[in-house]
Amino acid sequence: MNWTMTSPLALMLSLMIAAPALAKTEAAPETPARPTAPLWLISCSNQQNPDQLVCEFSQSIMLTELNQRVATASFTRAVGHDETNAAFMLPAGVSLPAGIAVSVDDAPVGELTYQSCDAQGCYATGSVDHAWLKAMRAGRQLVVGLTSRDGQAIRLVFQLDGFSKAESMLP
Repeated sequence: MNWTMTSPLALMLSLMIAAPALAKTEAAPETPARPTAPLWLISCSNQQNPDQLVCEFSQSIMLTELNQRVATASFTRAVGHDETNAAFMLPAGVSLPAGIAVSVDDAPVGELTYQSCDAQGCYATGSVDHAWLKAMRAGRQLVVGLTSRDGQAIRLVFQLDGFSKAESMLP
């Protein structure tokens, strides 16, 4: 077969001739499936206080078509302490006075307080008690309920698969 042909018609004809021969060759071995990324990511740092390591486990909701983050749920804990804090990045355009309710599998576990908003979204925090953590360890979904400025209810759903494992990995 002559691959130096220059016209598009000649190239198409060459491919049509070669296609049956190529189809008879053995299929390439299948590549093993890539393991899925963990839903909960862990990072630890002593950047804010060099004498104390603080770890965060977080999950983001992404619009995969646009590779754009919609919301992030983060939980932080200082090593050696039981206190856990929640920090959420939520979409802009929400009704700040309406507040934020957090539930696990439709059972209320806590509330968040808005801290600020910017072009990236709105930021809210809350203290996480033992009942909230226990519900997350046993639950399937963490749901953040908020209201848009035009009064529409918004439910942001974070999957709790792997949450217990991520939490148990904290030092």
